[in-house]
Amino acid sequence: MNGYNNRITYIFIAILGIFIILVKLKPKDEIQPAFAINNTEKVENSSNDNDEELDSESLETSLLQQNRPLRLRITVDNPDFLKVKIGQKIKKGDIITDNATERDRLSKQRQSIVLQIENLKSKVLPQPFEPKAAPAIAQLPPANFLEEESNIAQAKLKLQQAQSILDSRRSLLLSDNPEVKAEVQKFTTAANDAAAKVEEQEQLIKSMQDLRLEAPIMRHEEVKLRQVTAESQQANSALDQARAKLSSSATTQRQELEKLEVDLQLARSDLAVAQSRLETARNNRRLLEYRASIEAAQRTEESNQANLAYTRQLQEYAQQQRDRDYQLSQMQISLAAIDDKISLIPVVRSPRDGYVRKIKPWVGNNGKYNTVVTITSFATSSKNGGSDRQPTKINTTSNGKTSTVNAN
Repeated sequence: MNGYNNRITYIFIAILGIFIILVKLKPKDEIQPAFAINNTEKVENSSNDNDEELDSESLETSLLQQNRPLRLRITVDNPDFLKVKIGQKIKKGDIITDNATERDRLSKQRQSIVLQIENLKSKVLPQPFEPKAAPAIAQLPPANFLEEESNIAQAKLKLQQAQSILDSRRSLLLSDNPEVKAEVQKFTTAANDAAAKVEEQEQLIKSMQDLRLEAPIMRHEEVKLRQVTAESQQANSALDQARAKLSSSATTQRQELEKLEVDLQLARSDLAVAQSRLETARNNRRLLEYRASIEAAQRTEESNQANLAYTRQLQEYAQQQRDRDYQLSQMQISLAAIDDKISLIPVVRSPRDGYVRKIKPWVGNNGKYNTVVTITSFATSSKNGGSDRQPTKINTTSNGKTSTVNAN
Protein backbone atom coordinates (compact mmCIF):
# COMPACT_ATOMS: atom_id res chain seq x y z
CA MET A 1 0.00 0.00 0.00
CA ASN A 2 2.86 2.39 0.81
CA GLY A 3 4.51 1.59 -2.53
CA TYR A 4 1.34 2.48 -4.40
CA ASN A 5 1.14 5.83 -2.60
CA ASN A 6 4.78 6.53 -3.37
CA ARG A 7 4.20 5.88 -7.08
CA ILE A 8 1.30 8.33 -7.13
CA THR A 9 3.45 10.96 -5.39
CA TYR A 10 6.27 10.49 -7.91
CA ILE A 11 3.85 10.80 -10.85
CA PHE A 12 2.36 14.03 -9.42
CA ILE A 13 5.85 15.50 -8.91
CA ALA A 14 6.80 14.59 -12.48
CA ILE A 15 3.65 16.24 -13.87
CA LEU A 16 4.31 19.36 -11.82
CA GLY A 17 7.88 19.52 -13.11
CA ILE A 18 6.71 19.21 -16.73
CA PHE A 19 4.19 21.96 -16.13
CA ILE A 20 6.88 24.31 -14.75
CA ILE A 21 9.17 23.55 -17.72
CA LEU A 22 6.36 24.27 -20.19
CA VAL A 23 5.64 27.59 -18.48
CA LYS A 24 9.28 28.61 -18.75
CA LEU A 25 9.45 27.60 -22.41
CA LYS A 26 6.32 29.63 -23.33
CA PRO A 27 6.94 33.10 -24.91
CA LYS A 28 6.33 36.18 -22.73
CA ASP A 29 3.75 37.76 -25.13
CA GLU A 30 0.59 35.91 -26.05
CA ILE A 31 -0.35 35.79 -29.70
CA GLN A 32 -3.98 36.91 -29.99
CA PRO A 33 -5.78 37.34 -33.31
CA ALA A 34 -7.27 40.83 -33.76
CA PHE A 35 -10.39 40.50 -35.85
CA ALA A 36 -11.81 42.80 -38.51
CA ILE A 37 -15.47 42.73 -39.43
CA ASN A 38 -15.46 42.39 -43.21
CA ASN A 39 -16.91 40.03 -45.78
CA THR A 40 -13.50 39.60 -47.43
CA GLU A 41 -11.43 39.31 -44.21
CA LYS A 42 -8.30 37.14 -44.29
CA VAL A 43 -6.30 36.23 -41.19
CA GLU A 44 -2.72 35.00 -41.40
CA ASN A 45 -0.55 34.05 -38.43
CA SER A 46 3.11 34.46 -39.37
CA SER A 47 4.43 32.91 -36.18
CA ASN A 48 2.19 29.85 -35.74
CA ASP A 49 0.29 27.92 -38.47
CA ASN A 50 -1.62 25.70 -36.07
CA ASP A 51 -3.98 26.84 -33.27
CA GLU A 52 -2.97 25.83 -29.76
CA GLU A 53 -5.43 23.71 -27.84
CA LEU A 54 -5.76 24.12 -24.11
CA ASP A 55 -6.67 21.07 -22.09
CA SER A 56 -7.72 21.00 -18.48
CA GLU A 57 -4.13 20.69 -17.30
CA SER A 58 -3.02 23.99 -19.07
CA LEU A 59 -5.99 26.16 -17.95
CA GLU A 60 -3.83 28.18 -15.57
CA THR A 61 -1.30 28.80 -18.37
CA SER A 62 -4.11 30.18 -20.62
CA LEU A 63 -5.26 32.59 -17.91
CA LEU A 64 -1.70 33.87 -17.50
CA GLN A 65 -1.35 34.40 -21.24
CA GLN A 66 -4.54 36.50 -21.40
CA ASN A 67 -2.93 39.06 -19.10
CA ARG A 68 0.05 39.65 -21.39
CA PRO A 69 0.25 42.59 -23.84
CA LEU A 70 -1.30 42.31 -27.33
CA ARG A 71 0.26 44.29 -30.17
CA LEU A 72 -1.80 45.05 -33.29
CA ARG A 73 -0.02 46.29 -36.40
CA ILE A 74 -2.54 48.32 -38.41
CA THR A 75 -2.35 49.57 -42.00
CA VAL A 76 -5.01 52.06 -43.16
CA ASP A 77 -5.58 54.64 -45.90
CA ASN A 78 -6.03 57.56 -43.49
CA PRO A 79 -4.74 58.03 -39.91
CA ASP A 80 -8.14 59.52 -39.00
CA PHE A 81 -9.56 55.98 -39.20
CA LEU A 82 -8.05 55.24 -35.77
CA LYS A 83 -10.78 55.51 -33.11
CA VAL A 84 -8.82 54.85 -29.88
CA LYS A 85 -6.23 56.77 -27.87
CA ILE A 86 -3.59 55.95 -25.32
CA GLY A 87 -4.98 55.05 -21.91
CA GLN A 88 -8.46 54.36 -23.27
CA LYS A 89 -10.34 51.40 -21.81
CA ILE A 90 -11.77 49.13 -24.48
CA LYS A 91 -13.86 46.01 -24.50
CA LYS A 92 -13.85 43.02 -26.76
CA GLY A 93 -15.52 44.00 -30.00
CA ASP A 94 -14.93 47.76 -29.63
CA ILE A 95 -13.94 49.51 -32.87
CA ILE A 96 -10.23 50.29 -33.26
CA THR A 97 -10.19 51.50 -36.86
CA ASP A 98 -13.09 52.40 -39.12
CA ASN A 99 -13.76 54.74 -42.06
CA ALA A 100 -16.61 56.45 -40.20
CA THR A 101 -16.91 59.34 -42.68
CA GLU A 102 -17.55 57.05 -45.62
CA ARG A 103 -19.80 54.84 -43.51
CA ASP A 104 -21.90 57.83 -42.38
CA ARG A 105 -22.14 59.14 -45.93
CA LEU A 106 -23.32 55.78 -47.24
CA SER A 107 -25.66 55.35 -44.25
CA LYS A 108 -27.31 58.71 -44.99
CA GLN A 109 -27.70 57.72 -48.64
CA ARG A 110 -29.20 54.43 -47.55
CA GLN A 111 -31.59 56.15 -45.14
CA SER A 112 -32.68 58.56 -47.87
CA ILE A 113 -33.37 55.68 -50.28
CA VAL A 114 -35.26 53.75 -47.56
CA LEU A 115 -37.45 56.80 -46.92
CA GLN A 116 -38.09 57.17 -50.63
CA ILE A 117 -39.07 53.50 -50.83
CA GLU A 118 -41.40 53.85 -47.82
CA ASN A 119 -42.99 56.99 -49.25
CA LEU A 120 -43.42 55.34 -52.62
CA LYS A 121 -44.98 52.25 -51.05
CA SER A 122 -47.30 54.33 -48.86
CA LYS A 123 -48.47 56.39 -51.82
CA VAL A 124 -51.92 55.17 -52.81
CA LEU A 125 -52.72 55.23 -56.48
CA PRO A 126 -56.37 56.23 -56.88
CA GLN A 127 -58.24 53.68 -58.92
CA PRO A 128 -60.61 55.23 -61.44
CA PHE A 129 -64.33 54.87 -60.85
CA GLU A 130 -66.51 53.39 -63.51
CA PRO A 131 -69.04 55.99 -64.70
CA LYS A 132 -72.64 55.32 -63.81
CA ALA A 133 -75.52 55.58 -66.22
CA ALA A 134 -77.26 58.96 -66.07
CA PRO A 135 -80.84 58.91 -64.74
CA ALA A 136 -83.73 59.67 -67.03
CA ILE A 137 -84.66 63.32 -67.58
CA ALA A 138 -87.81 64.40 -65.74
CA GLN A 139 -90.50 66.24 -67.69
CA LEU A 140 -90.87 69.98 -67.17
CA PRO A 141 -93.84 71.03 -65.03
CA PRO A 142 -96.58 73.17 -66.62
CA ALA A 143 -95.89 76.87 -66.89
CA ASN A 144 -97.26 78.82 -63.91
CA PHE A 145 -97.12 82.63 -63.53
CA LEU A 146 -99.79 83.07 -60.83
CA GLU A 147 -97.35 84.62 -58.34
CA GLU A 148 -96.10 87.26 -60.78
CA GLU A 149 -99.61 88.11 -61.91
CA SER A 150 -100.78 88.45 -58.29
CA ASN A 151 -97.89 90.81 -57.56
CA ILE A 152 -98.91 92.96 -60.54
CA ALA A 153 -102.51 93.17 -59.25
CA GLN A 154 -101.33 94.25 -55.80
CA ALA A 155 -98.99 96.84 -57.29
CA LYS A 156 -101.83 98.35 -59.32
CA LEU A 157 -104.04 98.56 -56.23
CA LYS A 158 -101.30 100.34 -54.26
CA LEU A 159 -100.83 102.78 -57.13
CA GLN A 160 -104.51 103.65 -57.16
CA GLN A 161 -104.52 104.22 -53.39
CA ALA A 162 -101.46 106.48 -53.52
CA GLN A 163 -102.98 108.54 -56.34
CA SER A 164 -106.29 108.93 -54.47
CA ILE A 165 -104.61 110.08 -51.23
CA LEU A 166 -102.45 112.60 -53.07
CA ASP A 167 -105.43 114.08 -54.93
CA SER A 168 -107.47 114.46 -51.73
CA ARG A 169 -104.66 116.11 -49.71
CA ARG A 170 -102.99 118.27 -52.35
CA SER A 171 -105.26 121.39 -52.06
CA LEU A 172 -105.15 121.31 -48.24
CA LEU A 173 -101.38 120.90 -48.07
CA LEU A 174 -100.74 123.72 -50.55
CA SER A 175 -102.60 126.31 -48.35
CA ASP A 176 -101.59 127.66 -44.90
CA ASN A 177 -102.93 126.15 -41.69
CA PRO A 178 -106.01 128.28 -40.80
CA GLU A 179 -105.52 128.06 -37.03
CA VAL A 180 -101.85 129.06 -37.14
CA LYS A 181 -102.64 131.80 -39.62
CA ALA A 182 -105.32 133.25 -37.27
CA GLU A 183 -102.83 133.28 -34.40
CA VAL A 184 -100.33 135.20 -36.52
CA GLN A 185 -102.98 137.82 -37.34
CA LYS A 186 -103.96 138.09 -33.66
CA PHE A 187 -100.37 138.59 -32.46
CA THR A 188 -99.72 141.05 -35.29
CA THR A 189 -102.61 143.27 -34.09
CA ALA A 190 -101.40 143.02 -30.48
CA ALA A 191 -97.84 143.95 -31.50
CA ASN A 192 -99.08 146.98 -33.46
CA ASP A 193 -101.19 148.17 -30.51
CA ALA A 194 -98.27 147.82 -28.16
CA ALA A 195 -96.01 149.73 -30.52
CA ALA A 196 -98.62 152.53 -30.74
CA LYS A 197 -98.78 152.78 -26.93
CA VAL A 198 -95.00 153.04 -26.73
CA GLU A 199 -94.97 155.79 -29.34
CA GLU A 200 -97.79 157.64 -27.55
CA GLN A 201 -96.02 157.41 -24.17
CA GLU A 202 -92.77 158.67 -25.69
CA GLN A 203 -94.63 161.69 -27.18
CA LEU A 204 -96.21 162.38 -23.79
CA ILE A 205 -92.85 162.31 -21.97
CA LYS A 206 -91.35 164.60 -24.58
CA SER A 207 -94.22 167.09 -24.14
CA MET A 208 -93.82 166.98 -20.36
CA GLN A 209 -90.09 167.62 -20.69
CA ASP A 210 -90.89 170.70 -22.80
CA LEU A 211 -93.28 171.92 -20.09
CA ARG A 212 -90.66 171.30 -17.40
CA LEU A 213 -92.99 169.39 -15.10
CA GLU A 214 -91.96 168.17 -11.70
CA ALA A 215 -89.51 165.27 -11.36
CA PRO A 216 -91.90 162.83 -9.62
CA ILE A 217 -94.36 163.14 -12.45
CA MET A 218 -91.59 162.58 -15.00
CA ARG A 219 -90.34 159.50 -13.15
CA HIS A 220 -93.88 158.10 -13.05
CA GLU A 221 -94.31 158.51 -16.79
CA GLU A 222 -90.88 157.01 -17.49
CA VAL A 223 -91.81 153.94 -15.45
CA LYS A 224 -95.00 153.66 -17.46
CA LEU A 225 -92.91 153.95 -20.66
CA ARG A 226 -90.71 151.09 -19.58
CA GLN A 227 -93.81 149.05 -18.84
CA VAL A 228 -95.43 149.60 -22.23
CA THR A 229 -92.04 148.97 -23.91
CA ALA A 230 -91.80 145.56 -22.18
CA GLU A 231 -95.36 144.76 -23.26
CA SER A 232 -94.44 145.73 -26.85
CA GLN A 233 -91.42 143.44 -26.76
CA GLN A 234 -93.54 140.55 -25.43
CA ALA A 235 -96.08 141.13 -28.21
CA ASN A 236 -93.32 141.11 -30.82
CA SER A 237 -91.88 137.90 -29.34
CA ALA A 238 -95.28 136.22 -29.46
CA LEU A 239 -95.67 137.41 -33.04
CA ASP A 240 -92.29 135.90 -33.97
CA GLN A 241 -93.26 132.61 -32.40
CA ALA A 242 -96.57 132.58 -34.26
CA ARG A 243 -94.80 133.30 -37.53
CA ALA A 244 -92.24 130.53 -36.82
CA LYS A 245 -95.09 128.16 -36.06
CA LEU A 246 -96.76 129.12 -39.34
CA SER A 247 -93.49 128.55 -41.21
CA SER A 248 -92.98 125.17 -39.48
CA SER A 249 -96.55 124.18 -40.33
CA ALA A 250 -95.94 125.10 -43.96
CA THR A 251 -92.71 123.05 -43.99
CA THR A 252 -94.49 120.05 -42.47
CA GLN A 253 -97.28 120.31 -45.05
CA ARG A 254 -94.74 120.57 -47.84
CA GLN A 255 -92.88 117.48 -46.54
CA GLU A 256 -96.13 115.55 -46.30
CA LEU A 257 -96.98 116.51 -49.85
CA GLU A 258 -93.55 115.41 -51.04
CA LYS A 259 -93.94 112.11 -49.19
CA LEU A 260 -97.28 111.47 -50.86
CA GLU A 261 -95.71 112.20 -54.23
CA VAL A 262 -92.82 109.83 -53.43
CA ASP A 263 -95.29 107.13 -52.37
CA LEU A 264 -97.00 107.55 -55.71
CA GLN A 265 -93.69 107.17 -57.57
CA LEU A 266 -92.81 104.09 -55.51
CA ALA A 267 -96.17 102.54 -56.29
CA ARG A 268 -95.56 103.14 -60.00
CA SER A 269 -92.05 101.64 -59.65
CA ASP A 270 -93.40 98.57 -57.83
CA LEU A 271 -95.90 98.05 -60.63
CA ALA A 272 -93.12 98.29 -63.22
CA VAL A 273 -90.98 95.82 -61.26
CA ALA A 274 -93.87 93.35 -60.96
CA GLN A 275 -94.54 93.57 -64.68
CA SER A 276 -90.80 93.10 -65.37
CA ARG A 277 -90.71 90.02 -63.17
CA LEU A 278 -93.60 88.54 -65.05
CA GLU A 279 -91.77 89.10 -68.32
CA THR A 280 -88.58 87.64 -66.84
CA ALA A 281 -90.44 84.55 -65.64
CA ARG A 282 -91.86 84.03 -69.11
CA ASN A 283 -88.40 84.39 -70.66
CA ASN A 284 -86.92 81.96 -68.13
CA ARG A 285 -89.61 79.47 -68.96
CA ARG A 286 -88.82 79.73 -72.64
CA LEU A 287 -85.09 79.35 -71.88
CA LEU A 288 -85.77 76.33 -69.67
CA GLU A 289 -87.76 74.67 -72.40
CA TYR A 290 -84.93 75.37 -74.83
CA ARG A 291 -82.33 73.87 -72.53
CA ALA A 292 -84.50 70.82 -71.93
CA SER A 293 -84.70 70.30 -75.67
CA ILE A 294 -80.92 70.11 -76.06
CA GLU A 295 -80.10 68.40 -72.72
CA ALA A 296 -80.88 64.93 -74.03
CA ALA A 297 -78.30 65.30 -76.79
CA GLN A 298 -75.76 66.68 -74.35
CA ARG A 299 -76.28 63.81 -71.92
CA THR A 300 -75.67 61.32 -74.68
CA GLU A 301 -72.45 63.08 -75.62
CA GLU A 302 -71.38 63.31 -71.96
CA SER A 303 -71.96 59.59 -71.51
CA ASN A 304 -69.72 58.85 -74.47
CA GLN A 305 -67.04 61.20 -73.16
CA ALA A 306 -67.23 59.63 -69.68
CA ASN A 307 -66.68 56.16 -71.12
CA LEU A 308 -63.69 57.39 -73.11
CA ALA A 309 -62.27 59.14 -70.04
CA TYR A 310 -62.70 55.99 -67.95
CA THR A 311 -60.80 53.96 -70.51
CA ARG A 312 -58.02 56.53 -70.56
CA GLN A 313 -57.88 56.60 -66.72
CA LEU A 314 -57.57 52.82 -66.62
CA GLN A 315 -54.60 53.04 -68.95
CA GLU A 316 -53.00 55.80 -66.86
CA TYR A 317 -53.59 53.80 -63.67
CA ALA A 318 -51.88 50.76 -65.16
CA GLN A 319 -48.97 52.94 -66.34
CA GLN A 320 -48.62 54.51 -62.85
CA GLN A 321 -48.43 51.05 -61.30
CA ARG A 322 -45.73 50.01 -63.78
CA ASP A 323 -43.80 53.24 -63.11
CA ARG A 324 -43.97 52.74 -59.34
CA ASP A 325 -42.85 49.12 -59.63
CA TYR A 326 -39.95 50.22 -61.82
CA GLN A 327 -38.94 52.96 -59.37
CA LEU A 328 -39.11 50.50 -56.48
CA SER A 329 -36.92 48.02 -58.32
CA GLN A 330 -34.38 50.74 -59.15
CA MET A 331 -34.32 51.91 -55.53
CA GLN A 332 -33.90 48.33 -54.31
CA ILE A 333 -30.93 47.95 -56.65
CA SER A 334 -29.43 51.21 -55.35
CA LEU A 335 -30.05 50.08 -51.76
CA ALA A 336 -28.32 46.75 -52.41
CA ALA A 337 -25.37 48.56 -53.99
CA ILE A 338 -25.02 50.84 -50.95
CA ASP A 339 -25.25 47.84 -48.61
CA ASP A 340 -22.47 46.20 -50.60
CA LYS A 341 -20.31 49.31 -50.27
CA ILE A 342 -20.96 49.51 -46.53
CA SER A 343 -20.11 45.84 -46.08
CA LEU A 344 -16.79 46.38 -47.88
CA ILE A 345 -15.66 49.11 -45.49
CA PRO A 346 -13.00 47.44 -43.27
CA VAL A 347 -13.58 47.57 -39.53
CA VAL A 348 -11.00 46.38 -36.97
CA ARG A 349 -12.38 45.50 -33.56
CA SER A 350 -10.60 44.70 -30.31
CA PRO A 351 -10.10 40.97 -29.77
CA ARG A 352 -10.31 41.30 -25.97
CA ASP A 353 -10.91 43.65 -23.02
CA GLY A 354 -8.10 45.88 -21.86
CA TYR A 355 -6.43 49.29 -22.09
CA VAL A 356 -4.61 50.98 -24.97
CA ARG A 357 -1.09 51.20 -23.57
CA LYS A 358 0.80 52.50 -26.60
CA ILE A 359 0.22 53.76 -30.16
CA LYS A 360 3.29 54.11 -32.34
CA PRO A 361 3.61 57.15 -34.64
CA TRP A 362 2.14 56.72 -38.13
CA VAL A 363 4.50 55.72 -40.92
CA GLY A 364 3.37 56.47 -44.49
CA ASN A 365 4.30 54.35 -47.48
CA ASN A 366 2.71 54.44 -50.97
CA GLY A 367 -0.48 56.08 -49.71
CA LYS A 368 -0.77 53.68 -46.75
CA TYR A 369 -0.21 54.49 -43.08
CA ASN A 370 1.13 51.97 -40.56
CA THR A 371 1.09 51.94 -36.77
CA VAL A 372 1.20 49.47 -33.88
CA VAL A 373 -1.43 49.55 -31.11
CA THR A 374 -0.51 47.76 -27.86
CA ILE A 375 -3.37 46.50 -25.69
CA THR A 376 -2.80 45.34 -22.11
CA SER A 377 -5.11 43.90 -19.52
CA PHE A 378 -4.19 46.66 -17.04
CA ALA A 379 -3.89 50.43 -17.29
CA THR A 380 -0.14 50.25 -16.39
CA SER A 381 2.41 48.15 -18.25
CA SER A 382 3.43 44.75 -16.84
CA LYS A 383 6.99 43.70 -16.00
CA ASN A 384 6.87 40.76 -18.34
CA GLY A 385 5.23 42.84 -21.12
CA GLY A 386 6.84 43.02 -24.56
CA SER A 387 7.94 40.25 -26.86
CA ASP A 388 10.43 39.47 -29.56
CA ARG A 389 7.86 37.61 -31.61
CA GLN A 390 6.53 39.05 -34.86
CA PRO A 391 2.99 40.52 -34.77
CA THR A 392 0.06 38.54 -36.15
CA LYS A 393 -0.99 40.02 -39.53
CA ILE A 394 -4.63 40.58 -40.55
CA ASN A 395 -5.52 41.68 -44.10
CA THR A 396 -8.88 43.39 -44.66
CA THR A 397 -9.92 44.16 -48.23
CA SER A 398 -12.53 46.80 -49.29
CA ASN A 399 -13.20 48.10 -52.83
CA GLY A 400 -9.92 46.73 -54.07
CA LYS A 401 -7.97 48.37 -51.16
CA THR A 402 -6.35 46.30 -48.44
CA SER A 403 -5.99 47.33 -44.79
CA THR A 404 -3.49 45.21 -42.85
CA VAL A 405 -3.70 44.53 -39.10
CA ASN A 406 -0.96 42.62 -37.29
CA ALA A 407 -1.71 41.12 -33.86
CA ASN A 408 1.17 40.24 -31.55
